[in-house]
Amino acid sequence: MDSESIPAPDLPLPQYLARIQASFERGQYRQALEEAKQAQGRYPQAGQLRLWQALAQEALGETEEAVRLVQSLLYSPDPELAQQARYVLSIWQAPRLRRPAEWSIQIPDLSHLEEAKPESRLLVYERPRPRGSRPTSPPPLPSQAAPLVNTQRLNWVLIGILSALLATLAWLP
Repeated sequence: MDSESIPAPDLPLPQYLARIQASFERGQYRQALEEAKQAQGRYPQAGQLRLWQALAQEALGETEEAVRLVQSLLYSPDPELAQQARYVLSIWQAPRLRRPAEWSIQIPDLSHLEEAKPESRLLVYERPRPRGSRPTSPPPLPSQAAPLVNTQRLNWVLIGILSALLATLAWLP
């Protein structure tokens, strides 16, 4: 672990909470759990630390321990903390809803691609080539693309329009 992951023992409670929250939001749940436990050594009565500990435990799959810890916060003297504990507990204890299979998309496990040999990693749009055949390269582009418009004819049309405009201007008083 780096030095930032281990909180100094003399930090004020708001700094502990900020560090734990930052670790949690980065997805570093184990680190957030360890920091919460260390901070509880200095602030054993801080209910917010126990709430963060429960959140980290639940994120790590330790749901039963997290539920027990949050249940101990339901009767906290801090009404805001008790309300947060009730809210979190209601989410964790809510019945799991069944969803039809067509509502979900299965994301394939791509972790095996890291170990795959480079030649076995084919792009989706590529077809496997027979062994010994060379890849075909696209035909070379011409050095100058053919114009889409007949420029000689367009030049004469523009000259005619300009001549008509000049003639009209010459007749004006």
